[in-house]
Amino acid sequence: MDRHTLRVLEFDKILDMAASFAVSSPGKALVLDTGPLGGIEEMRERIELVSEGRELLCGGRVPGIEHFEDLSSLFRKLRPADSVLSPAELREFLPLFSSAVNLKGLLSAEPSLRRLAEAASRLVTHASLKRKIEVSIDADGRITDEASAELSAVREAIGRLKERITAVLDGLLRRRDLKPHLQDFYVTERNGRWVVPVKRDSKGHVRGVVHDISNSGETLFIEPYETQALGNELESLRAEEKVEEFRVLKRLSAMLREALPTITGDYLTVVRIDCILALAAFSEMMHMTPPEINSEGRIRIRKGRHPLLWQTLKRLGREEGLVPLDFELGRGCSCMVITGSNAGGKTVALKTVGVLQLMALSGMHVPAAPGTTVPVLGKVLADIGDEQSIERTLSTFSAHISRLAGIIAESDGRTLVIIDELGTGTDPEEGGPLACAVLRELTRRGALTVVSTHLGLLKAFAHTEPGMVNAAMQMEEEPAAGGLPAYRPTYRLVIGEMGQSHAFEIAARLGMPPELIREARGLMKESGVRVERLLSELMQKREELEQRLAETERLKRDLIGLRASLREEVERIRAEKRAILSKSLREAETVLHEAKKEARKLMKRLREAGAVHQMREAMRGLDQRLAEVGEKRSRAEEPESRGLTDLIESTGLAEVSEGQAVSIRTLGVDGTVRSVSRGSGRCRVVVRGREIEVPLSELAAPAAAPAEGTAGEKVPVQDVSAREVPGELNLMGQRIDPALSMLERYLNDASIAGLRSVRIVHGIGTGRLAAAVREYLDGHPLVTRYRRGGEEEGGGAVTVVYL
Repeated sequence: MDRHTLRVLEFDKILDMAASFAVSSPGKALVLDTGPLGGIEEMRERIELVSEGRELLCGGRVPGIEHFEDLSSLFRKLRPADSVLSPAELREFLPLFSSAVNLKGLLSAEPSLRRLAEAASRLVTHASLKRKIEVSIDADGRITDEASAELSAVREAIGRLKERITAVLDGLLRRRDLKPHLQDFYVTERNGRWVVPVKRDSKGHVRGVVHDISNSGETLFIEPYETQALGNELESLRAEEKVEEFRVLKRLSAMLREALPTITGDYLTVVRIDCILALAAFSEMMHMTPPEINSEGRIRIRKGRHPLLWQTLKRLGREEGLVPLDFELGRGCSCMVITGSNAGGKTVALKTVGVLQLMALSGMHVPAAPGTTVPVLGKVLADIGDEQSIERTLSTFSAHISRLAGIIAESDGRTLVIIDELGTGTDPEEGGPLACAVLRELTRRGALTVVSTHLGLLKAFAHTEPGMVNAAMQMEEEPAAGGLPAYRPTYRLVIGEMGQSHAFEIAARLGMPPELIREARGLMKESGVRVERLLSELMQKREELEQRLAETERLKRDLIGLRASLREEVERIRAEKRAILSKSLREAETVLHEAKKEARKLMKRLREAGAVHQMREAMRGLDQRLAEVGEKRSRAEEPESRGLTDLIESTGLAEVSEGQAVSIRTLGVDGTVRSVSRGSGRCRVVVRGREIEVPLSELAAPAAAPAEGTAGEKVPVQDVSAREVPGELNLMGQRIDPALSMLERYLNDASIAGLRSVRIVHGIGTGRLAAAVREYLDGHPLVTRYRRGGEEEGGGAVTVVYL
């Protein structure tokens, strides 16, 4: 990764924050060495490990990693076969062994933390070697008597011999003839020999060997002849002790050397887990989330926070006041130009985007809300701040251009470019066009680019150039003295708007004398005034439009709710009607059945009386009435195919059939129905020998219907081509639903007019309108094929349709 970028984005300071949570020295070093990983799988693996680490910490479980230093130098020292470590060096391995034991014991009981448990399962722990070192060397680095039986025996002999020597010396101190010659009455040790303090002038009265002299020179420390033989024996035992201690150290060193491969493996594993848990603790402190990783070259940040800004505000107790960043780039738009006032948050926004991208590429959680996604990039290149160099005799502008040249040379489709104050440091009349050319070249190379600027030319360029979008750091107006407008930064990024610098307002707010500001306004070029006024009016109109759209959306929701309520009411009324009618018809059928029974009885009596023919006619009448009632009841119980619900949803013809002559209200032409699709509510109509598809709701009865028996003949229609159907439809600025309605009518007009190909201009923007247009064209019966516009035709902002 580019070192300059890491420095200007202050990534090292963020790693310092994370490293403070590591326990071991090599763990801290590994956190500080964290950087972008090679591929998407490595990134996802590291992010999942951090997520597991955070789950472990949030569960209140203590990992049990103890502090230990970097052991790599001891590993190197151990490798030669004859090398022996000191007691202190041997004890440096104990925290590592304890950490391995604790981690393995903890994570083996956490199968849900699959990745961490798998790493811990590889730990050997070396518990027996750990116990051997603890028994052999105490916390002060002294080799204990338990280190070996031989050492214990030698030390016991040394202890017994010391008791004999002190007993002899104590006897000398009690002798009356020696008391006048002694400086003090105690036994001490000098240079490994036991001595008594004798006055300098009495040297001849105590026979022995002088082993030391006091600082004043008045006291001699003499080993009497009576204990010299015992002292020599003590020296010999001490030599044996040293030999045996060396044997202990050599044996322990050999044991470590034999296990060095597995010890090194445990060391790397424990250090790695320590690093992961430090990143997890950092994530927990800042309430971070795991980012999504995509291979589509898309950045979306939801409520992102810069860690260093958060830390600064937290020290002041104001972290709740941090305004999060919402940012999106990459879907049909690869370059964003951020404008706005000084001290409005542009540079912080740029750094937040860069830092969060670096954190995600490094497999870290990011301080942002769920849904944040970043692409897999090979490079992040940034130019932020004043790079003036005295050593290289570079001015600010020269350093800026030198850096830009390097960025352009390195950029490709897997690069994020971040540039602060693009085009500054020279005459705006030349710096502006140069900046535009830089942005166009970076876009051509496929790089994701985010820049900040104050240049009006760049705002206009981003507004018209395909693949680019403006964004503004929002300012809100507030009351000010003297009736002059004042603005306060909200630090919110608004994508799709052009920002204003508000230099005069900020100068007034910071105490610049009013008369100087008035003079400056008077000196400002008229063209600049007009541009600033235009920007202000555009922003105001945008706000009004957004309010109207919000109101429209609210009304639409209300209408949808009302329609649903009406549909429910219609269904209820229809159900009640069917129930009442069915009940009435059942009652009528019952009455008729009863009447038929009575009629049969009467027929029997009349047969006996000879009036059979009249009775049979009456029975046939009753049967016919009964059949009619049954048929009506069947019809009443069937669901109605059309009714009030259809009236709510459609205002077209009540019945439409093949061959029927109709009028298309939206086109103002007549035609003949070719086919009807009830399920989709659409039909195909032949107009001037060409078929078009229209909704049933757009059909009406023709002004003069054709005579009966001529339904299949061609219907005379209005000459649509006379209306001069254009070869291009501009949908830019339209919402999706109105745009598709316009597109449908236009395709019908173009087909009737005989056009073979047309251009649909939908722009690039967020890409949603272009996607909706192409999805609509996929299933349209009038469209034979379509393609993306060529560079000379408008590129991705245009779709060419063949009819």
